[in-house]
Amino acid sequence: MNDDVRPGQLNLARDNATLVAVQHGDVYVHQRIGTHHIDELSFDAGPPVTDEQPSRLLNAGNQVVRFTGREREIADLAAWRDEAAAVAVRLVHGGAGQGKTRLAHRFAEMSHAAGWITLRARHSRDVAVRPIEVQHDEGALAAYSRVLVLVDYAERWPTSDLLALLLDRRLHGGPTLRVLLLARPIGNWWYALTHRLSEALGVRADTSELTPLGATHDDSRHVYRVASSCFAEALGVRDPGHPPAEVEGSVLTIHMAALAGVLATRQGDVPPTDPGALSAYLLDRERSHWQSMYDNDRRIQSTPRVMGRAVYLAALTRSLDYAAAVAALKATAVADDAGAAGQVLDDHAMCYPPHDSTTALEPLYPDRLAEDFVALQTPGHAVDGFRADPWANDAFAALVAASTRSAVTALPLLVETARRWPHLTERQLLPLLRERPDLAVHAGAPALSAIAAAPAMPLDVLEAIESALPTEPSGDLYAGIAAITERLATDLTGHTADPLRAARLSQKLGWRLLDAGQVPKGIALLTLAVDAARRLVADDRAGHAAQLELALRSLGTAHIRAEEWASAVTVLSEAIGLWTDPGVRAAPATAAVAGCLADLSLALWHQGHNASSLKTRGRAITQLRQLVATAPRHRLALIRALIQQADQLRQGDRGHDSLDALDEAVTLLRAVAADPDAGLESDFATTLLGRAKTLLSLGRLPEAEAAVAGAVKVFRRLAAVNIAYDGDLARALLVEAEVLGRLERWPDAIDTQDQAAAIYRRLARISMPRHAVDLARTLVTFARLCRDAGHRHEDALTRLREAMTILKVGRLDPAVQQRLTDAARWIGADLLDATGRHDEADDLRRSPHHYSPPPQPSQRRPPRPPDTSQRDLARSMAGSIHYLARAELERLEPLDAAAVLAALKEVRFWWLEAILRGLHRDHELEVLRLLVRHEAHDVDTVTWRVVAKRLLTLSAREAAAILSDTTPATAAAILNYDDWSWKARAVLAHLDHAVEITRRLGYDPYADQAKKRLWDPG
Repeated sequence: MNDDVRPGQLNLARDNATLVAVQHGDVYVHQRIGTHHIDELSFDAGPPVTDEQPSRLLNAGNQVVRFTGREREIADLAAWRDEAAAVAVRLVHGGAGQGKTRLAHRFAEMSHAAGWITLRARHSRDVAVRPIEVQHDEGALAAYSRVLVLVDYAERWPTSDLLALLLDRRLHGGPTLRVLLLARPIGNWWYALTHRLSEALGVRADTSELTPLGATHDDSRHVYRVASSCFAEALGVRDPGHPPAEVEGSVLTIHMAALAGVLATRQGDVPPTDPGALSAYLLDRERSHWQSMYDNDRRIQSTPRVMGRAVYLAALTRSLDYAAAVAALKATAVADDAGAAGQVLDDHAMCYPPHDSTTALEPLYPDRLAEDFVALQTPGHAVDGFRADPWANDAFAALVAASTRSAVTALPLLVETARRWPHLTERQLLPLLRERPDLAVHAGAPALSAIAAAPAMPLDVLEAIESALPTEPSGDLYAGIAAITERLATDLTGHTADPLRAARLSQKLGWRLLDAGQVPKGIALLTLAVDAARRLVADDRAGHAAQLELALRSLGTAHIRAEEWASAVTVLSEAIGLWTDPGVRAAPATAAVAGCLADLSLALWHQGHNASSLKTRGRAITQLRQLVATAPRHRLALIRALIQQADQLRQGDRGHDSLDALDEAVTLLRAVAADPDAGLESDFATTLLGRAKTLLSLGRLPEAEAAVAGAVKVFRRLAAVNIAYDGDLARALLVEAEVLGRLERWPDAIDTQDQAAAIYRRLARISMPRHAVDLARTLVTFARLCRDAGHRHEDALTRLREAMTILKVGRLDPAVQQRLTDAARWIGADLLDATGRHDEADDLRRSPHHYSPPPQPSQRRPPRPPDTSQRDLARSMAGSIHYLARAELERLEPLDAAAVLAALKEVRFWWLEAILRGLHRDHELEVLRLLVRHEAHDVDTVTWRVVAKRLLTLSAREAAAILSDTTPATAAAILNYDDWSWKARAVLAHLDHAVEITRRLGYDPYADQAKKRLWDPG
């Protein structure tokens, strides 16, 4: 392995790159750079910082200032991390300098100590990924049980690349995955990501806003004192002085003020208090560091002026590979040739050593300091004493014009910085965007979103950018386009009296919000656009019918995306009616006609109108064939229409017609296959799978086997990288198992079915509501294959018990639930007969074949000791997977659930905690309230420890309310849990029998007066 590459890293390629897995989880790309790079976080303390360079002292990674506060946030993150869900994603967002990175690093460090594998993901443009030959050892990361991944600057990632990270197969090998995203803004990029993540996995990501640590004057002074003490210790200053009268702002602002205070004490001057002047004061010390490096035996050859220009560029571009860094220096006239650029880069690396030895131009840290340096380096600011460089007047425009990569990072940074430094807007941003609005588009969605959120951005610039947007944008631009359109709509509201313009704006914004994942909001706006168009048509039917047709067609397609089939049929039918209305004839272009017909056919199919659906899609296919003859770009739409038509024809027992449609689709796919970027592997596999199903229905088994084997091969290759293809692979395996069973190749059929069950089992852990039916059906089919084959009867019975548990507790369609339950019972009875257990088989056949839903929660009744059935259920649960055990509890009344928990003996702590965390919050609280009323000696110690930890998530008043009905002995058993030692006092304050409880505790809850402030007693 190349020594320059850190061990434990993983680089993921795009779809057409070659992947090579290596030992320790390393993966390298051989064809092209991938979307992301993952390495393991290090928590080793670096060498002590003893010089006066502010960027090193303030860099959170150097850990000069010890972490303080944020107990609530840490506890909240720990609760999120320890939930029962297999996969969870959270965004922590907040303003610059609030301490997001410090919080995340501290949380990761604590998670690492608790046994989690803690990783960091960076976008590939921020690191140098080099192809090298390595050993093969697939799935190294899968061996780890619990994985936490941190992603900083998440808003800067293209949406598809961030989604690729979240779906990376190598992160999903263990039972638990947590991904913690950090970002400044929450906006359309987040809605687009969460929408696509929900579609792919059924995972609902959540958010948490990081509030200022110095929320009160006392808090601010405490943060200041801690930071001042740490800086003073690092710099050898005995008395750092007292905090100024007013200390406020973000965590970083307070840290900067504390550092300035220590430096001023050391040098005998007075630090400024104004935020801009404070940055200038510290950056002057940064400049002094360059000067000393230049003066001290010429440790660097570049003058401080040249170094300032390199630091300016590094702040805008962030780390670059060497060639790109040289190009940036030459493009901005910092260096005339490669040799001179190389000297500047060597000198810059002396002052700011890169984290990755293969990169150059390591930026100043923290970001706020780098941003302020860009602003202060640019002429036009009002800070006295900090000399700007006239070179910066043209450097930014030259940089972003020379490189799209630089524009992607530099433009959003400058927009964000301009919020605090208005001269950047007037002197840099507006002239550039008025002249080159296309640069904002090339810079991508992060830049567009930042521009749209900038309060000072005038309407003419926004309109210029909007006019430069592509007519067929990539998915990664959707969030930015929606942000620009939404801002335009807001600015234009009340400024236009033209109802037609207002209708078009609503329609445009609605459609773009729909693209960006805000489906309900998009549909609402498109509905308004239809209403506005109807009013226009009421005044002038012929003149505005085309606008109404377009609005209806757009709304209908939106309903299709939301799977609102009945609404789609109504709206699209009305749009199509306008095409032939003799008074208007508002027919759109052929491509739009074909798309509308295809959408309507899909909606009709889902509504059960099969004949109308086939006829309508046939019209769409005819239109698309005509288009493809002259415009090959429409082939993909035709392919997908043919695949849908074939599927519907097969289900209508028209197998030969279905094969004809699929053969045409295959021919088109082969024509497109010459284009390596077409990305049609999934469509090809879907077509092969459709052929296999049709051939199976026609009894042409050898041909069906060949077709399904091809589909499985393609989906297996796709799923090896992206977990979103797991469902496609499972569906293909099910068809393959059915074909193999029909061929009476029983062992192969059973093994293939078992593979599909394993996939659905993993998917059900991620989202049981989405995959419960698929898993139950797959397990029942496995049992049927075993029965028909006469093999593996005990395995089949085990799978049926798993299926029955899912069917009992899952929230499924009653008809589907009943059908699968009946099938499972009959197959189970046959299997019992086959094993000689005839009495059990007869009992199963005689059992009632109706499904009884879980009982509703009962009125509160006093708890009673567990009875025999509850103790039996507790023993059964203790040997099952936690999510199945939780499902058993969910169908019980809280009173019975509490009794079962009280009967548990010698269970694992994490297993029981996962069960309680997975319950609905109200249900859990009611169960806990009843459980704590059992006698202390009747309940296992581990159970009390889990109850204690769950009560830690409540406020003191809520916890006391639950403990108020229990005995002092039971309350003491709970409060004796280790982590309660500094929180118990707040709970005891609300309990009548506090004195007696205190006597039974193994510690004095009143001993430490200071610690009680760390938890809200409310």
